Amino acid sequence: MTQEEINKGSRLIENIMGSTIKIEQDDVKDIPLAFLQPEDMKFHQSWKWLMPVVLKIEEEMGHTVVIEEKSCKVITDEDTYAAEGDTKLKAIWQAIVDFLESEG
Repeated sequence: MTQEEINKGSRLIENIMGSTIKIEQDDVKDIPLAFLQPEDMKFHQSWKWLMPVVLKIEEEMGHTVVIEEKSCKVITDEDTYAAEGDTKLKAIWQAIVDFLESEG
């Protein structure tokens, strides 16, 4: 992944997440996105950042996210967006970005 691809993916994710990622955990602070540059966002590196995105896609957007080993699929009524990666985190990030690019 290039920095340009990471930045583009971060912006796509920011568009659906809004200005803040709400963390439903007492000992973890919410993540404010409104004041961050794309290169400062950590969706591609951190479970804390990425898992709220998975939950939003499933619970609010009504799609299915299937995670198996180092692969991930985002399944909509119209299509499936699948990705594999060196790590589980990278696979999930890529499948989400592919899905969001198509929603564009």
